[in-house]
Amino acid sequence: MNCVVPYSIIHLMLNMTEEQRLEKNNRIREKGKETREKRKSQLCRVYRVKIDFSHLNEAQKEHLKMLFVEAKWLYNDALTFMKDHDISEYDTKVVTVQGLDKDHKPITHDLQYISSQMRQSVISGIKSSLKSLSSLKKNDRKVGGLRYKSDYMSINLQQHQVTYRLYDEKHVGLQGFSKPLKIRGANQFWNITGIELANAKLLSLPDGYYLAITTYQSKGGEKKKYKPEIGIDMGIKTTITTSDGRKFKVLIGESERLKKCQRSIARREKGSSNRYRARKFMRRSYQKLGNKKRDAANKIAHELLEHEIVYMQDENLKGWHEGLFGKIVQHSVLGLVKTKLMNCERVIILPKYVPTTKYCPNCGTLKKDIKLSDRVYKCECGYKEDRDIHAARNMILLSKRATCGTQGSNAFGEERLR
Repeated sequence: MNCVVPYSIIHLMLNMTEEQRLEKNNRIREKGKETREKRKSQLCRVYRVKIDFSHLNEAQKEHLKMLFVEAKWLYNDALTFMKDHDISEYDTKVVTVQGLDKDHKPITHDLQYISSQMRQSVISGIKSSLKSLSSLKKNDRKVGGLRYKSDYMSINLQQHQVTYRLYDEKHVGLQGFSKPLKIRGANQFWNITGIELANAKLLSLPDGYYLAITTYQSKGGEKKKYKPEIGIDMGIKTTITTSDGRKFKVLIGESERLKKCQRSIARREKGSSNRYRARKFMRRSYQKLGNKKRDAANKIAHELLEHEIVYMQDENLKGWHEGLFGKIVQHSVLGLVKTKLMNCERVIILPKYVPTTKYCPNCGTLKKDIKLSDRVYKCECGYKEDRDIHAARNMILLSKRATCGTQGSNAFGEERLR
């Protein structure tokens, strides 16, 4: 949807005095402070809706495709500009940009589809990346530089009602498009009372085009009745075991067809149509694989967070992945579940060194000779329990004892010294 600024407003902006300009900037600054203060009491969620490709005409399909192509051209041209100039000096109003063709010969591209705010978002993304790299470098991290892109996958739509606009549950307008586009999935948030729409991202994924819309909504509402507290143990043989005896085993690996496709890509000639089609199929397959993992992780995390308090340990998943069980960890959803749980306020995380497996809750001793192959915990005092359920129950016990400063906290210290 085109956004036209009236001539009277442009004339007023150009003839604004310095005092009026400062007053306007102060109003914008104060408005920003009010918004940031309001956001502290709101819940931020991102909803993804899909643009219905089957209802697009040829002009709209070409427009969507060229948006990402021109964003790539603009990004690469800005990187070339940075070799001799500061990125803040780059003019986003350029009509043509320089690039290379498939034979690496210089070529000029005309920018016809990408709008002004979309151009600004591309340059803002470069500035943000440079700032992140600079921050890492100050922390003595080894960093490289920004690289040229062969594909541009995400365009930031900075303002609702300007860069994009939701007309109803099934139609969205984008800056530069004369007609609304049909979407699917907006029913996820459309009927939520008091919801506010912020920025969005236009995504180009292997199975189509999406809009990831950032929303803010009130945290209020009726208090949910939670189930009793629970402890969880993460492992290799069983993905997650709970203190009440439930076990989740989720392994989602690559299909044989995907593995065959990976091998065939290595044999294809670079730049050929067959290699391009194989890569496109591989990207689409990996997206489906990721969707399956996220779906499984969401279901597990939702079930666990129905409990009032969740106790878990900060497991070294990266170390597990680099060890003998790398492929099992890669095909599991441990990392996704751990991330979702750690972002919740009702989850208590125990340090890595807490001896949840070695500690006997009956007599308080630490069993040092327990092996990974011992699937049942047995103590000399007569205590016997499934290894994973035993560890999950100890999550609750040791966390409470550590808080009270009793025997559990002493066990933490003794184990850490080892």
